[in-house]
Amino acid sequence: MNTNTIVSQHTTSEGIVVWSRCACGRLQMVLVPYGIHGKGLAAGGHDIQCPQCGR
Repeated sequence: MNTNTIVSQHTTSEGIVVWSRCACGRLQMVLVPYGIHGKGLAAGGHDIQCPQCGR
């Protein structure tokens, strides 16, 4: 079950940027690129003790 809450979502020249917050409070950013040749990007820490974002 995904308990992330979307904080912000907006378009850029490269793709869609989504900021979300995990149930443990950590902020995470994901860039979903346009087209099939774009590279995705993710930033933000994962708390190893969190059962939701610990990986």
